[in-house]
Amino acid sequence: MVGAYAGVGALVEDIKGCILIDSLEEWPFIKDIHSNSDYHINDNRLLDRLKSDKGFPEIKYLVRMPPNSTRQFTSGVFAQPEEQDDVSTGQYFPRWMFCERCKRFNSLDNWFRKWEGVIEQYDQTKTKKVRELFIPPKCGHCYEDDQNSPKKKSRKYFNLDQYQLTQVRFIMTSSDGEIIDLPWNKWITLKTDKFNLFTKGDLTIEDLDSIDTCCDNQDLSYIQGEKGDFSSIIIKCRNSKCKKQASLEGIFGFSYFNDKSKEFKYKTVIRSSNSVYYPILLHSIYLPNTTSISEDDQLKIINWADGNLDVNFIYEALFKKYKITEIESFLNSVDADSAQKEVDYRRKEYQFILEHSQYTKPDFTFSHQDVITSDKSLITNLTKVSRLKMTTIQTGYSRQEPIDVDLFLSGEVERIKPKYTTRKSKNTDFLLGVENYGEGIFISLNKNPIENYIDKYSLTLNETFLKAQASSLFENKFSSKEHLGRYIFVHTLSHLLMKELEFTCGYPTVSLSERLFVDRDDMQGVLIFTVAGMDGSYGGLASQANPERFDEILTRAIERSEDCASDPICYDSTGQGVGDMNQAACYSCALVAENACESFNSFLDRKIREFI
Repeated sequence: MVGAYAGVGALVEDIKGCILIDSLEEWPFIKDIHSNSDYHINDNRLLDRLKSDKGFPEIKYLVRMPPNSTRQFTSGVFAQPEEQDDVSTGQYFPRWMFCERCKRFNSLDNWFRKWEGVIEQYDQTKTKKVRELFIPPKCGHCYEDDQNSPKKKSRKYFNLDQYQLTQVRFIMTSSDGEIIDLPWNKWITLKTDKFNLFTKGDLTIEDLDSIDTCCDNQDLSYIQGEKGDFSSIIIKCRNSKCKKQASLEGIFGFSYFNDKSKEFKYKTVIRSSNSVYYPILLHSIYLPNTTSISEDDQLKIINWADGNLDVNFIYEALFKKYKITEIESFLNSVDADSAQKEVDYRRKEYQFILEHSQYTKPDFTFSHQDVITSDKSLITNLTKVSRLKMTTIQTGYSRQEPIDVDLFLSGEVERIKPKYTTRKSKNTDFLLGVENYGEGIFISLNKNPIENYIDKYSLTLNETFLKAQASSLFENKFSSKEHLGRYIFVHTLSHLLMKELEFTCGYPTVSLSERLFVDRDDMQGVLIFTVAGMDGSYGGLASQANPERFDEILTRAIERSEDCASDPICYDSTGQGVGDMNQAACYSCALVAENACESFNSFLDRKIREFI
């Protein structure tokens, strides 16, 4: 429930329908998080990063989900699970559904009222289970017809699955994070009004509220034609005195402002579209404490310092367990005024790996491998990471456009308004996350080939840099075209290696991930890793860090990058992919599974091979 496709605010497709995940306060296990330390995630470095004035100044806990499974959504208006020890809750969305058998089209509440009435009338033995029987939502009209049918009336058992409703594919999202159903009850009027309200362009929610339905006794049908296009999908009123209808042609052109200020607009999308949900995630490699102060005491010190208690008080309160200089040094390392930027956060991980030739702890185990280096060498460090702990925290989410995590934590987001995972928003005292264990390969690179690439393709990099600056997701990612060039080089090499490792380590690229370490000066490295839950993985990836074996993998990866099925168009491209931010890179050569890439398969260029 914490990832690229699931989490608070996400639409999760289930065998029982499409579910919108509730805010964290609705999840039953949350009531125990303060008293039950078993739910707490141990990563104070990540906690400190979140605890900033513009981030989450009140945060105290990072919370893991219990490992029990989710059951049926049955109580309330289908918003709570049947069993109270389940971990997450949600509700059906879209709430407008149709019956493929009788073609009726209505909202969830109306469907349930009909179902409840039919059960009470025809099946008294099941009245106590009326909500349970309704999941997934079912058509009471067809059930009633079968109960009254002479051929079926004698039957004692009805397979209720045959009455299951289908949720409509179309929804509306807003750039302020809201998600709603289309105004289906007013659709016919919108499409047929003499003032052509459907294409008005500046329609507001006040305008929409003033629009009448097609008739007073509206009874809608959702009819799908054989052509397969939107003009063949018809919304029709079944009322004999009305009989009005309208197609879904032009549905993606329908939009309206959700407030008087006209700042945010609802737009029509398919519910499975990527633009429906962009989680704002923070990933962290767990680093052991470099201070002698225990993690429990670190949290105490931070809380006391936030309460304006001086270092002498803290020293005495901890029964002089540590030197005053140690406490002062720790407090100086914690900046509660501004959130640490992603590149600085990763730098600590990068330096930690390079500074320790070998490290063996339960949550982090790695060892440097012997590699021959020179001015012409590409690899300056090769590290076998036998075990690592990766913590992922969901801080919020957005719709229509993704948001850079640095902009989110700094509070400098403009065009897009993010949503938080709790109703307390930035004042929450907890956030949800997951801990996964895995293995990987870490490499650091020589500067020289990177700088040669930047020099040769300076003009192209400048164009890509300007495109990135115009993007809401990437405008804060790079400080200069040189920084971008370094990122492209490392990023492309990472993809080429992942595609080659797929043949050697036993993991497909969909199971691999990358963590890039790139700044504008002296950090250029990548960790290619896989995670597999609490138990970790099986060593197939880490074993490829043998110097001779890895040299073969690197050689083959570069050789494979020479050819692409789309060449010469691909290699000579001046811009392709999302926002034209790729050069020589497409799905035939350098792109990987989207969950394996940290930049949405952007900022890639196979021409780096010229400098390796």
